[in-house]
Amino acid sequence: MKEISLTPLGTVSTYQTQTKNCPGFLVNYNEHKIILDAGNGITRNMNIPQDLINATIIISHLHPDHYGELLSIAQTSLVLHRLGYLNKRIKVYIPQGDKVKTTENYTDTDGWGASRQIEKNLIDYDYLLSLQDNSFLEFVPYIEKDKLLFDDLEVTFSLNPHPIITYSTCLNTDGIKIVYSSDTGYQKNTVTNLSKNANLLICESTFLIGQQRLEDYHLFAHEAAQIAKDANVEKLLLTHFWPSIDKQLYVDEARKIFQETYAAEEGQKLVLRKK
Repeated sequence: MKEISLTPLGTVSTYQTQTKNCPGFLVNYNEHKIILDAGNGITRNMNIPQDLINATIIISHLHPDHYGELLSIAQTSLVLHRLGYLNKRIKVYIPQGDKVKTTENYTDTDGWGASRQIEKNLIDYDYLLSLQDNSFLEFVPYIEKDKLLFDDLEVTFSLNPHPIITYSTCLNTDGIKIVYSSDTGYQKNTVTNLSKNANLLICESTFLIGQQRLEDYHLFAHEAAQIAKDANVEKLLLTHFWPSIDKQLYVDEARKIFQETYAAEEGQKLVLRKK
């Protein structure tokens, strides 16, 4: 019998509270631990050192609420290695090639001050790569077409509409399929296709009806539900809530479209099995 367990480690954005952490999910498959995003505070719901032994971390995008706990994990990994718990570096996959356009001032050949548009790495990208020097982490840049294998569990990615390079993640083995949306807009979303007939869709639901969304870079709860309905998934698990809003309000909005909707609860393990 195949079995995959999934434990929400953090479910809110953009800040953590005393009881809620920024985004993160722990997937257990055979002896593998796969951590999907590492938002601020997720180690509070982890069993250290066990959950970091034979672990892989996949960061969906380089917004700090999705990677902020890596600073703590970096230091912890080095200590655990020195104590003999970690024998191989923890691989941390981060999106490759994320660039920003900015204005650079310079002095031209005549000695006059001038400015020009340049493209450079996100400061977050360079910052994360620098953590490798003082940790037991190995940072691995990835792109949309990459595939990862954990025994027979295949992990693939799909690019989302978001201000910076952001990927949804699909974990698929014979008979069990899980999709994690991360942050995405609705009109040009790729989550619907990625999660076709999935057993579980973990989907962001940042907004509620009545709230103002300036640009289509995040989902309303009812849009997450529409994606789940269109993709014919078995179960929808909402996440990425505003910390001070009752999660049940997101569930109530979504269930008007997709009945099998639930709120991700930190520390509450879900187990998916297939004979």
